[in-house]
Amino acid sequence: MKRNPIVFYLGALIGVTAGMKCMHPAPAPGFKDELYAGRWYEVGKYQTAGGAIFQAGTVCTIATYDPYSQQNTGGNIGYSSRKTTADGSWVNATGILEPMEEPGHFTQTLEFFGIPGPSVDYNVVWLDEDSAIEFDCSEHIFGFLDYCVHFMSRTPTIAPEKLEAMMEFISASGLNMQDLDYMPGEQEGCW
Repeated sequence: MKRNPIVFYLGALIGVTAGMKCMHPAPAPGFKDELYAGRWYEVGKYQTAGGAIFQAGTVCTIATYDPYSQQNTGGNIGYSSRKTTADGSWVNATGILEPMEEPGHFTQTLEFFGIPGPSVDYNVVWLDEDSAIEFDCSEHIFGFLDYCVHFMSRTPTIAPEKLEAMMEFISASGLNMQDLDYMPGEQEGCW
């Protein structure tokens, strides 16, 4: 009986990824809603295929957090991107961040085109006055998981040495669980 190499490869991939579980990293020390509030420009990311559905083929990605108060009580979160080019049509998602046990750890629920999506575990793992890293993860049936690591800046660009330090932080923390390739965010000509 001859074996199909594609079936073998898919079986091996399922075996490797099916047993993975979402990590629950510590939030950024001293997280405060007021420091995370406002507009963030996505300068790059690690993202699984399932996590990339909403952002497929987009540029000019921003995230905006509007907390309910300044007491780490959660708030509204919105994402906007342009389809394909800086003058393409807008692609938006809106939702809420509900606080968990530690400030900076949330449950995120988004609506895509008016349809509620599944909730994900959302963690702000790096936060300073001009940069942030957000890690979100969701587990699916049969043990599959999707995750995203978003590198964000208060401006459309970030100093290369700062981005390098942020990437080293993610590497040391093990949050890029599948060793995904880094995907730079496209912000040129957007603003």
